[in-house]
Amino acid sequence: MSLSRRALLAAIPAVTLAGCGADRPLRVAVVWSGDELRRFLDVVKEYPNGPVKVYSAGDNIGALLRGPATEVIPDVAVIPRLGLLFDPVIRRRITPLEPRQDGEPRSPKFWRQLVMSEDGRELGAWFKIAHKSLVWHREGEVARPDNLGQWEFEKGALSIGAADGWVLSDWFENVLLASAPEVYAGLFPPGQAAVTPDRPAGDPWWWGSPQIEHALTVLGSFWKSAFEPEQARRALTMQFQDSILDVFAYGTAKMVAAPDFALPVIKRFKPGHVVPQHFPFPRQAGGQLPLVVGGDVAVALRTGPEDVGAEDFVDWLTRPPEAGKSDALTDWIKDGDFLRPYATPTEPLLADPAARLDAAVNAHYDLSDRLIGALEGGDGRGLWRILTELFSDVTVTGVDPATAAGTAKDKLVRGSKEGAL
Repeated sequence: MSLSRRALLAAIPAVTLAGCGADRPLRVAVVWSGDELRRFLDVVKEYPNGPVKVYSAGDNIGALLRGPATEVIPDVAVIPRLGLLFDPVIRRRITPLEPRQDGEPRSPKFWRQLVMSEDGRELGAWFKIAHKSLVWHREGEVARPDNLGQWEFEKGALSIGAADGWVLSDWFENVLLASAPEVYAGLFPPGQAAVTPDRPAGDPWWWGSPQIEHALTVLGSFWKSAFEPEQARRALTMQFQDSILDVFAYGTAKMVAAPDFALPVIKRFKPGHVVPQHFPFPRQAGGQLPLVVGGDVAVALRTGPEDVGAEDFVDWLTRPPEAGKSDALTDWIKDGDFLRPYATPTEPLLADPAARLDAAVNAHYDLSDRLIGALEGGDGRGLWRILTELFSDVTVTGVDPATAAGTAKDKLVRGSKEGAL
């Protein structure tokens, strides 16, 4: 996707200023809008080292960071897709971070390795982390399955915000990681994973493997059993937040697979008598629980000869919490809106997810957020589009799941060959 300079400028309408003085403000690009953006603005107002201007780039942040219009490239970006750190154009614009002055690591080993460059330096620091292998439900209405083979769905009990392609991608990633973690790792683009003994990461062979087709077949079977055609048509127009409301506000469904950051929506809109619960996304019989993770990484970018303190801002923004100290950032975390390295949540429902993020057993970063090239995630394109077509084929059109899975696998193989991963 490419954008002209005019389109780039139009893509960043939300701006605020923190601090004062004559120096050029430090420019920070984020993807958030609404309440997330408002709370982030409250955080940066407390930055002590000078003025800060925040741009909300939305889904255009990748194009913004790749773009030729250097005058609008920010000094700092908070990036929700790990793959953008390794995009050839963006990677050249990132300034690796120096070790912290206090010598403490910025995050646990698993998370540091995700943002490590070839020469062992950290390309960014984690502002948020996310647990994407949870199934939320109303207390007493859903039985936890022991494994994928025992997971059964009654029509209408499952809600899916299929209008958001990343929701379908999370389903695919969890099923694949539960059943074939060795294949999941092979799908990463070169430079984002170790070379396997047999084939390099990113080789199209991985996308055409029997394990991929099996995971797609399992996925299609789940969706077909959970939705009548009319219910599926509604799901295809439903966004993530609406799928949460389906379960906890309206009671029209009983469960929804959603990350930890579903909790703020649940707490805001649920009636008082509704008690939310969750269980881990089921494992393959005899295997480990899958743990798909995500998060937002703050990076410093080279934008000119002047030093505006981009690395200092990244370190300030991603600093570990101080005991007994309260500010806009700690208040945001305490409200249970997101998880963060080295921050223990006060919300009981997030205690176990946070502990699993620290342990990182059978954990892999969100696949669609690592891909670059033709399969790069985005509504209406890449992996997200292929999975949306799979969902529609098995639920609305009535295609046999195995047949639909074979078609989806062929599309994935073609996509992996069309653009550099």
